[in-house]
Amino acid sequence: MFIFTRTLLLMLFIIFTASSSALTLQQYTQQYALLPCTGLETRIGSFEKRLSMMLSTASKREYEDLKREYKALNELYKKKNCHKRNSR
Repeated sequence: MFIFTRTLLLMLFIIFTASSSALTLQQYTQQYALLPCTGLETRIGSFEKRLSMMLSTASKREYEDLKREYKALNELYKKKNCHKRNSR
């Protein structure tokens, strides 16, 4: 019984640790901060092409992660004034 309880607690710990590994909006922004405007445009375009496929198979948590990543890309795009130089 003790081994079962210990195994159960270990599995619960692993599950909660894995669920907290989702990146925040700020972390996504830092991740893509070094990309130039053309890189952001490419990344956003690629993301938009794959978005419908990814959303059809995504869980609720994955959906929220995708939404945060997309929002971070678009915020960086606007913050770097890429939208003024290049029409998207």
